Amino acid sequence: MPTIKDYYLPKRPTLLFSLHPEPTQAIINGTKILEYRRRFFARPFQAFVYTTGANGGIQLFLHCDQGLQLVPEQLALVGALLQHDAPTTTAAYFEGAKAGLALPITAFTTLPNIPLAQLRRQFENFVTPRSYVFLDQPDRQAQLDWLLTQPCESLTILDWRKRYAALATLLQK
Repeated sequence: MPTIKDYYLPKRPTLLFSLHPEPTQAIINGTKILEYRRRFFARPFQAFVYTTGANGGIQLFLHCDQGLQLVPEQLALVGALLQHDAPTTTAAYFEGAKAGLALPITAFTTLPNIPLAQLRRQFENFVTPRSYVFLDQPDRQAQLDWLLTQPCESLTILDWRKRYAALATLLQK
């Protein structure tokens, strides 16, 4: 069985961020290929996802491409085109913002859920971030090193070539 280290990109920043159970499951199901954020790290990154809730924990590792920083109206169009989001829902999320990000999820793998209690026993400084934390920093390096040893499923790669072509056409209009 592979480990996360088999899919780790050493030159790419490594984050930890939180998602609710529904978006986590939608990524795993393949119906969610974009993550919207008002503010976030916009460069390509890889991340461990902490799923919130009673049965929460780390169960997902993913790669994201360069964030698409656009005005809310364009983000609504992008979401409708690429993952069939209701434009009104996306627009409501970004209401009042001048711009936001759509983060293209380019690959992911699942791992057996590592619950919060175990993470806190293992690491005194473990936090479930409201936004994100970098795991490849000295104060979190032990967490990253340990997470890289965790077993996981095969990496699912999402081909973005056609999606980027469709985006280029949409955004030129």
